[in-house]
Amino acid sequence: MLRVLIVDDEAPARRYLRRLLETAPGVHIEGEAATIEQARGLIRDHRPDAIFLDIALTHGTGFELLEGMDSPPAVVFVTAHDDYAARAFDIEAVDYLLKPVSPQRLAQALIRLRPHASGYLTMRTRTGTRLIKIQDLTIAQAQGDYVRLCSAAHASELMHIPLKRLAPQLPSPPFYAVSRSIILNLDHISHITQLPGAQAEVAFANDVAPLMLGRTASARLRRRMM
Repeated sequence: MLRVLIVDDEAPARRYLRRLLETAPGVHIEGEAATIEQARGLIRDHRPDAIFLDIALTHGTGFELLEGMDSPPAVVFVTAHDDYAARAFDIEAVDYLLKPVSPQRLAQALIRLRPHASGYLTMRTRTGTRLIKIQDLTIAQAQGDYVRLCSAAHASELMHIPLKRLAPQLPSPPFYAVSRSIILNLDHISHITQLPGAQAEVAFANDVAPLMLGRTASARLRRRMM
């Protein structure tokens, strides 16, 4: 079930989008908001999978709603303005719909949203966009504005997202942050070998290459595995 929130300052626009969403299979509408404050409250209380978000609100913009949010839901912008598309996709928006939204165009957006409620990550990599099953992921390691994802199924790829934005999408357990830059899937660990200097080598039960951890990270992992 895809759990969504509608954010638009115009009641007729909210009603129209609600009618369209109510006819879509597998969609549950958690609520509606007309202001940034209302939307923040609903997001905090319901933690929806996605929000259908207008850009031009009476007091502020849809972009302001997302500012400072550590783990925002997936976003589909719904707007009468076509000149914000580049900025929308810069912040990882899943889709950008122009009003009035047609049922066919909404159906396309829902297809793009489904992975966010089905245990998959939508990866924007240097080679294109693909899906990766979250439970297949072994290592997520920060590399600047990218995250290096390692799994047996997908080898090693760079995903264009900061680790702090990816982290809330990785359930704990089995994922555990051994440092600010490394998150590991504890279910995939085969064994840990202690090395001189309080470092450790983490071996995995799949084909992912072993990972070297420094003193602090290895100590955190050992405590977590006890």
